[in-house]
This record gives sequence, C-alpha cells and structure tokens, in this order.
Amino acid sequence: MGEKRAIEIAAEVVRAIEEHLPELSVGSVEEYVEAVLRERLLSEGFLSSYSPEEEKEVEQRLRDLGYLD
Repeated sequence: MGEKRAIEIAAEVVRAIEEHLPELSVGSVEEYVEAVLRERLLSEGFLSSYSPEEEKEVEQRLRDLGYLD
C-alpha cells in the first residue's frame, strides 16, 4: 500500500469502533478506518482500484484488443 501517516480521530469514534471490532470483521481501528475511507474514495471516483502500473497494463490490453486507439 505504501507510506502511512498518522491522523487524529475523535476518541468517541475510536471507542465505538474498538467496542465493535468483532462485528465489523476487522482486527483494528486502523484497518476499519482505512477500509471505510478507501471504499468511499473508490465510490466517489477519487481513488483508483488499480495501481498506475496496473492501469497501464489494462490500457495496453484494451489497445491490443482494438478497443482503444
């Protein structure tokens, strides 16, 4: 995934996540927060589900198949 950075989150939000980790099917607060943010960014189109290398590979495959010029 790459570099990680620290962020601050309200203590009540962290406590709520910690109390419900088993129900949320995650192992940590960090894992849950990252998953939720990633899902939201993907759905809004702000984050690609592919790495830049994967995007180039898909684009080349589409070119090879004649779907792109």
